Amino acid sequence: MQESAKLDQTISEQWHFHPQLPVGFYPFFEWPPNLKNWLSFVWNYWLQKSDRTIFLALSFFTFYLFMPSMEAMSKLTSDWILMVAVRDLALFLIVTGGLHWWFYMRKSQGIEFKFDTQPELKKNKLFSFNDHIYDNMFYSIVSGLPVWIGFEVLLLWSFASGSIEIYQFSDGWIWFCLWFPLLQIWQSFHFYWWHRFLHIPFFYKLFHAVHHRNINPGPWSGFSMHPVEHILFMSSLLIHFVIPSHPLHVLYHLYWLVLGTVSTHSGYEMIWLKGKNLLTVGSFFHHIHHRYFNCNYGNPEIPLDLWFGSYHDGSEEATKKMHGKFI
Repeated sequence: MQESAKLDQTISEQWHFHPQLPVGFYPFFEWPPNLKNWLSFVWNYWLQKSDRTIFLALSFFTFYLFMPSMEAMSKLTSDWILMVAVRDLALFLIVTGGLHWWFYMRKSQGIEFKFDTQPELKKNKLFSFNDHIYDNMFYSIVSGLPVWIGFEVLLLWSFASGSIEIYQFSDGWIWFCLWFPLLQIWQSFHFYWWHRFLHIPFFYKLFHAVHHRNINPGPWSGFSMHPVEHILFMSSLLIHFVIPSHPLHVLYHLYWLVLGTVSTHSGYEMIWLKGKNLLTVGSFFHHIHHRYFNCNYGNPEIPLDLWFGSYHDGSEEATKKMHGKFI
């Protein structure tokens, strides 16, 4: 008991805040299946206010208020493509800039629910422009935004031109609704494998090192990647050419990928205001990856890290076990 208390203290000294350990996975792959855990998870994860429910609401908001007509999108013309580009840039700046302002400029909650004890690298020759914010803004906007827009335009044009048949709510409401959460499962599977591939030393040095210069990530570092990594990251969207989908599914998938990676890299567990959790945003599971590099390549949706020996549960024992491993 005394040794356990000492271990907890050691872990606590490494972080300003961490959720309850061990950091686990979502319950859908537990064996034997536990329906109570499933229902509890769905209630707390999907039916409560979170970044995921905001992305879902934002998808409907965008589709019904800021989406070019299908007729217009059936041809690749600059007018509707520019509209999509401006809309995406505005969303990205509002979400990323807003989180950065709240946590790091205004310092609205200090270190309350902040993960890392290490200070952010600010002025450093490691970064372009000798500044980590300008560096991350450059890679996010100059590289990431065009890739985001390119995939979105390709898919919307494919739907509008008839290259992809639109799966309507009336074609089957169960699949229409189920595809939203299943997209997270697919994205987690996709993310684990290309991410682990980029941690092979040769490819890491060529591409992934750009993202990992952010040892202690913040909102602007989430979408800061090498152009090749941006393409790999966004390529999970190609599933919509195969699986029956609707443009709403594509929008949700896009927001989950781009705006979701901004929120999960925020460096904080939640937005805390007047003693209340205003919104859960961070991912301690992935923050561990940025500190130790050679673990937690995936997401908590699927326990691939557990199955393939790269799982770090946040404990000191896991840190010692992972030490010295690269892939």
